[in-house]
Amino acid sequence: MVHSSSYNRFSQAWLISFGILSVLYWVWFAGFVGVDTLAVGFFILMIALFFGNETSRKFGLAFSPLFIYMICYSSLKILHDYNPFPILVKKLYDLEVQFFGVDVNGTKVTLCEYFNEHIHPFFDIVAGTFYITWAPFPILFGIYIFFKNKRKLVFDFWLCFLLANIFGFIIYILLPAAPPWYYLQYGDNLMVNAPGEPAGLARFDEMIGFPLYHGMYSQGTNTFGALPSMHAAFPLVLSFYSLKYGNKVLSTLFIISLLSIWFGAVYSNHHYIIDVLMGIGCGIIGIFLIENTVNSNLVPSWYTKTIDYIK
Repeated sequence: MVHSSSYNRFSQAWLISFGILSVLYWVWFAGFVGVDTLAVGFFILMIALFFGNETSRKFGLAFSPLFIYMICYSSLKILHDYNPFPILVKKLYDLEVQFFGVDVNGTKVTLCEYFNEHIHPFFDIVAGTFYITWAPFPILFGIYIFFKNKRKLVFDFWLCFLLANIFGFIIYILLPAAPPWYYLQYGDNLMVNAPGEPAGLARFDEMIGFPLYHGMYSQGTNTFGALPSMHAAFPLVLSFYSLKYGNKVLSTLFIISLLSIWFGAVYSNHHYIIDVLMGIGCGIIGIFLIENTVNSNLVPSWYTKTIDYIK
C-alpha cells in the first residue's frame, strides 16, 4: 500500500486493503463494542482522508497510529463486561498512603485527600485550563509539523504515542483500578457500572459556567482505568518530540502543560501519585523503544516504506 509515491485514488491495492479493514472495523464495533455516532463519524473521516487527495492520504498515514489508538481507546468500554481481573479499590488507596501519604493531625492520608481540604481558585484554574490540553495540543502539534514537512517526526511521534498507550491498556486490563474520587465517594463498594465523574475538575466547570469536564467524563469509556495515568504520559511524549523538533516557544508551552497536568491529575482527585508515576514510566518506555528502533538498523521494512510514501 505504501510501495509507491505515486497517487492513485482508487487503486486496487488501496480499495482491497480499505475494504478488508472496513469489514473488520464494523464486525468489531457492531459485534462487541457497539455502534454510535462517533464510530460512524470516525469511519467517514477515514474515507475522506484516504480517498480525498494525495495530501490527505499522506496525512492519514502519518496520523494512522493515532487512529489505531482511538479505536483501541473506544474499545475499552468492553472491559466492564469481559475483564476477569479483580478491580483495585482500597488496595491501591492503601499503597498510596503507604508510599506517598502525608501526615494530617497524626493521620496519614493521600495527597488527594489533603488537596480536598486545601482547594484554591488559582489551582482550580491551573488544573482545569491545562488538563484538557492532553488531546488538542498533540493533535495541533502533529498537524503543524506535518505541514512543516517534518513527516517522519509526525509518524514517530504518533507511533510513540500509540506504543505508550498499548502499555497503558495492558495494565488497564491486568490491573483495573478505581480513581481516588471513586474511593472517596463509594468507599470499598464495587459498582462496576459506576459512571465517570469530573471530580475536582467540576469546580472549573462552575467557574467558567460551562459543563466542559462534566460532558467529557460522562462520555468516558473506562471508569476503572486509573492505573496508569495516561494523562501523565501524553504530555511527556509531546514535550519530548517538541524538543526534538526544536521550537522553544512550543516546547515551553508543552512543558508548562506537562507539569500542570501532572499536578492537576492529583489535585483534582483523578489519579494517585502511583498512577502518575506509572504513566510517566509508560511514556519513557515508549520513547526509548521507538527512538532506539526507528533510528537504527532494527527498523522494520513497513516503517521505511511508510516514511518514503508520506514524505
